[in-house]
Amino acid sequence: MSCRGGPLWRALGLCAWWLLSSLDARAEEAALQQYLRGRIESFEVAKSLRVDGVELAAKALIPKVYAATHFAPLWTNPHQVDELLRAIQDMSLDGLDPQDYHLDRLHRLRSELQATPDEVGALDLDLLLTDALARVAYHAHYGKVDPERLDDTWNLQNEWKGKRGAEAVLDFVHSPSLYAELESLKPQRPMYKKLRDALAQYRAYEAAGGWAKLPTGPTLALGASDPRLSAVRHRLAITADLPPELDNGEESFDLPLLEALQRFQQRHALPGGRLDAETLQALNLPPKVWIDRLRVNLERARWIMPVDDPTYVLVNIAAFEIYLVKDGQRVWQEVVQVGRELAQTPLFRDQIEYLVLNPTWTVPPSMLAETILPQAKKNPAYVRKRGLRVYDRKGREVAPESVPWRKYQASNLPYRLTQPAGAENALGAIKFMFPNRYYIYLHDTPNQLGFDEPMRTASAGCIRVRNPLQLAELLAVDSPWTREAIDTQIKTGKTESVYLTKPVPVFLLYWTAEVAEDGILRFHSDVYDRDRPILDALNKAPRVRKQSRRGDAD
Repeated sequence: MSCRGGPLWRALGLCAWWLLSSLDARAEEAALQQYLRGRIESFEVAKSLRVDGVELAAKALIPKVYAATHFAPLWTNPHQVDELLRAIQDMSLDGLDPQDYHLDRLHRLRSELQATPDEVGALDLDLLLTDALARVAYHAHYGKVDPERLDDTWNLQNEWKGKRGAEAVLDFVHSPSLYAELESLKPQRPMYKKLRDALAQYRAYEAAGGWAKLPTGPTLALGASDPRLSAVRHRLAITADLPPELDNGEESFDLPLLEALQRFQQRHALPGGRLDAETLQALNLPPKVWIDRLRVNLERARWIMPVDDPTYVLVNIAAFEIYLVKDGQRVWQEVVQVGRELAQTPLFRDQIEYLVLNPTWTVPPSMLAETILPQAKKNPAYVRKRGLRVYDRKGREVAPESVPWRKYQASNLPYRLTQPAGAENALGAIKFMFPNRYYIYLHDTPNQLGFDEPMRTASAGCIRVRNPLQLAELLAVDSPWTREAIDTQIKTGKTESVYLTKPVPVFLLYWTAEVAEDGILRFHSDVYDRDRPILDALNKAPRVRKQSRRGDAD
């Protein structure tokens, strides 16, 4: 009896079919890995790889990622693809453009592959997903715009925490929740989240049609009556400054309208109580203006908010304010004067190391070149009239009239010009020292009237602080230098350095939108026109970097 058609032969036939199919599958898999290897190797040689017409940005990272997988596809779990696409979509909540991360292109390629499977097309999608992941992670943590390219004084280092490079990408892809991992890279501080909420709110205003432009007219105050006030009520009701039931067409300037207007003015850092031209201008700016400002400041937050210092001094140049934060709580706040438009206070981080009581003042190079030296060349007596003393390189005082000022430029002047301590000294009774190449520090000033001005851009670059001795007392709290001891030393008129027990970080920053301690969103004037370059960069396609300047996370 023949057994060719029996169970044994059928089993052997199935085994042979499975073996041949398995060999075919392995060969196909090996061929695809070889194809991917070839694309990656050509990428490394040409330093460029285009997928579906777009150049991939993660030039250094992609070869390392696929080398770690032995050139096998990375995105084999559809759930992880869904998580990444969700994370990309939600970058819009942070003021970023999902198209920077190939969103539409990824959706289209994925749909095409689901309709018509194509192994080579699947590998292209895999590469594009990896590039999108790298870029999302990088922008979520560091921001899209490189602050060093906009400002060469920038020195805040936002460190990447945890695994880096290819190892980080592989961990992201295999994590239980890729979406949560990417969200965790964004700043977690309450201010960032409140700025995101404000962005969503102003986008809702824009989607609802915004608001009509209010007509111009005379300044109005409490008790006034004017037909324009009906439209003002409606405008303030849109932004919830006025309760909706009071949007009733009334044309009188009553107490509820005053309170609503003051809420708006507080949010926009405007003098309160009257409907004047400045307030009217702010009321008329469309939602898009505030959306852009929020996007810019969310980007600034990504630059610095991962920096974790529980105690620090922060100067918000745009707000003309200074804060002392101790153990995460704001314990002191005051107003400041900052640099003029032509002598802008730079942005950087440093450490306050010591205080100088009854300081002398040495003319900084910028002021020497722009003001003092030109005037001295015209009239040497100008130096003495300014209360300055002149010292040569050996520290010997010389008469200003004996210096041949016309011979020199600021760059080669062999003299140091100093103002002695005293009531007229430009630095007042105290300065806070964080030695830096810009000759910038915090200090007192005899010009106290300048603190009452709404636009406090008055200095040559340094930061003039109102009530600076309060700050000195708080910084020196762990030293023998009590407020009484500080006051006593100042009365002597003698210069004295007070070293802090531990240096305190100081941040000179620029926020044109922030959330105050009371939770109120506040907008500030862009006094140095620094928002525009950031907004322009946010609106451009991401730059494909030759090499990352902020770590190898991308």
